[in-house]
Amino acid sequence: MIIVKMNEAAVECSIAASELKELGLTPEGIGAGDVRSSAFMSQLNKEIGAQLGFDPQNDILMMSKNMMNDGSLRVFIMKMSNEDIQSAGDRIRGAAQGILREVTQARIDEIKNSVGPDKSRVLGEIMNSVMRELAVVMTGGTPELPEHPEIISRPAVDYARYLVAVPDIHTCIRLAAALSHLPIEDSRLYREEDTYYLTIGLRTGRDSDVFDFRRTCMEYAEAMYINSPEELHITETAQPVIAEDAIRVLAGL
Repeated sequence: MIIVKMNEAAVECSIAASELKELGLTPEGIGAGDVRSSAFMSQLNKEIGAQLGFDPQNDILMMSKNMMNDGSLRVFIMKMSNEDIQSAGDRIRGAAQGILREVTQARIDEIKNSVGPDKSRVLGEIMNSVMRELAVVMTGGTPELPEHPEIISRPAVDYARYLVAVPDIHTCIRLAAALSHLPIEDSRLYREEDTYYLTIGLRTGRDSDVFDFRRTCMEYAEAMYINSPEELHITETAQPVIAEDAIRVLAGL
């Protein structure tokens, strides 16, 4: 996830399609505001609000969500103070008055009385005038990107769950030893037929930790699933081998 702090009142956040998939989010769910998407957006709001010094008693946060063609999500969040609200209100009133001046009954009658190409021409003139007035509202509150914006890169979530398939117990021990230095909060070991499964909760505060974890798992494991429903299947059907702190226990063998 890339966070660009445009100024003290606005932040733009880009989340890659791969990260959305790991979070279990879909474009349809984000558009419809389903439970999982709403929970993620609420948490993102809190984190960005903290960066912007959001005061819930006097400020409001405005959020816009845009799904990009590559499947990524771009979120723009702007903090508005009372002064910003007043300025926006003034622009809206000005635009409304301008629209009323353009869309008079006389102009509507002119469209109705026109024929052929003239009807489209007059309507187009009125619509262009209305759009110019609306543009004043939209562009007046949109900050420009600074010359040197503050850019932060970090995982989209602070905690992620992994299901790691390992061929045998000896490989489990070696994998656990290689992962033991990472910020693993919980882990369990299961067995189903000839395959062992580690369920691991990783604190993902640093990109380097996520990279080390995944690189190590790909070296030892047969498969790795991230925030996947397969974990629920394994915990319900497979045989428990180590019920808690599996990484610590295996690394000590």
